[in-house]
Amino acid sequence: MKHLKLLSLLIIAFATTTLSAETKRYEIKSGIIEYTITLSGDMMGMKMKGKGTATTLFKEWGNVELHSEESKTTTMGMTEHNREITKIDNGKVYSVDFDQKVIYELSADALDNSEHKDLMQTGKEILISMGGKKIAEEKFMGYNCEVWEMMNVKLWIYKGIMIKSEANIMGIKNMTVANKIELDVSIPDERFNLPNFPIQKGQKQDKMPQMTPEQMLQMQEMMKSFSKR
Repeated sequence: MKHLKLLSLLIIAFATTTLSAETKRYEIKSGIIEYTITLSGDMMGMKMKGKGTATTLFKEWGNVELHSEESKTTTMGMTEHNREITKIDNGKVYSVDFDQKVIYELSADALDNSEHKDLMQTGKEILISMGGKKIAEEKFMGYNCEVWEMMNVKLWIYKGIMIKSEANIMGIKNMTVANKIELDVSIPDERFNLPNFPIQKGQKQDKMPQMTPEQMLQMQEMMKSFSKR
């Protein structure tokens, strides 16, 4: 059930939203962050349980970044496996579709001229525009993080980098927690390589960075329903 992944996609989007090649997306030059993902709960009688791992690599202050994620979710005894890779490279976004064995490419200019131009905002701008507030500062894994809260989502952010997230939406608890953090390290260029799939350019792709258009619409509708509570 794809819509059940929207929360984790939104959380990652907060950390990967400034696509201008002239902007320092993070206050750290380079880094490797490994995450553990857990999901559990009961949504309208459907019991769910999931787990996964994710890794974010970045250099050049985040203007080159690769995020990979693998997870599996079991709903009412049925298990769904998912694998994703998204890369930002100085203003261009590449999203790997392992089912179709294709890579979708979208430039920052194309994003700016589309209905998805909000992805050009910074993570904090998105949080504020959606009612998010900085509620505290806490130390996590030795890092002094800003804690942001938006509806039922809490994010721990260090110098623009998402370190931890917690959410409880529609009875589903989702946590993404860094278990290994390396900052200001040298990362071999080959670690940013994408699979050897053909690349589709332009706006005809059915994949957007981190979210498909359908997922974006689902997320918007979900957020509207929460705001009416």
